[in-house]
Amino acid sequence: MFSPLHFGLYFTSEHVQTARDQRDQPPFDMAWKLLHEYEETGVQAAPWLGLRYRFDDDALAGEQAAERLMDFAEHGFNPDMTYVDALQELLMQAHAFELIRDHAAMQARQDTFLPAFAERLNYLNTLEYDRSYVERVLLGLVNLVAGIVLEREDLFQYGVGTYETVVREDIHPQGYIQKAVEAHDGGGLLRQIMVVGALAQMAEAARHVGVDLWGYSFRGVSIMTAFSYLLYYYFYPDKWRWDAQVTNEAFAEYGAFLEFVNHHAYPKDLKPILDELRPLYDASRGGLTTLSHGMTGRPKRRLFG
Repeated sequence: MFSPLHFGLYFTSEHVQTARDQRDQPPFDMAWKLLHEYEETGVQAAPWLGLRYRFDDDALAGEQAAERLMDFAEHGFNPDMTYVDALQELLMQAHAFELIRDHAAMQARQDTFLPAFAERLNYLNTLEYDRSYVERVLLGLVNLVAGIVLEREDLFQYGVGTYETVVREDIHPQGYIQKAVEAHDGGGLLRQIMVVGALAQMAEAARHVGVDLWGYSFRGVSIMTAFSYLLYYYFYPDKWRWDAQVTNEAFAEYGAFLEFVNHHAYPKDLKPILDELRPLYDASRGGLTTLSHGMTGRPKRRLFG
């Protein structure tokens, strides 16, 4: 039975309690500071205020988030927006809604918001447009989270199918994603980061529906195969063989998913990267993930179970 957990798309009440219990310890201390001192504008403000509602029990922030969310839901897409921009905006709306879904101000508006959200999703799904590889993967992510928001298993399974296809057909056993890096146009590393990040978002959202995409593999290849390929190039971007004059700047801009990976697998080579980049935040890529998924050290492993 498809029964989504409605709380925050990528995290549960246990994540919130951990952040509260360890608020004075790194990396949570810097994430709390950012949450309280930074202000977002535009559509990004809705999920940002939603995080304050969830983590601080700030009812006023929840009401403000509902107002911001409805401002955007009641208007169409900006005609100057790119297809990727539209996908990212819908991801922000989905996350914001799940963060404040139980707030009275949002409950009173659900009958308006949900049809508008579904209409936007349908537009993105049916638009006659030659989508790039990254756009197709992002569309899979949007459908997966929309399936949770709308409680539609068909949409969720569309996203699951996208995820499994990438793992099964696109990730090389060495870790590179051929369809992302093969253009030799200078954007290969960025595209690999975006695809792996989208997969991590899918896996983390699916976890809270009881579906284990983190554990999905095909002939020994999984999301971690593609992720491990990336790690080396953070430290040595000049060694990236697909393009010339590559930098590691994309990790900072698109790296919020790194906290998801760390929380799931705790790769030892990831720690120095997180130490440099935290606190990690991206409104369309999981939110303030250092707050929701940060850890003070290596997780304890149980001997049994």
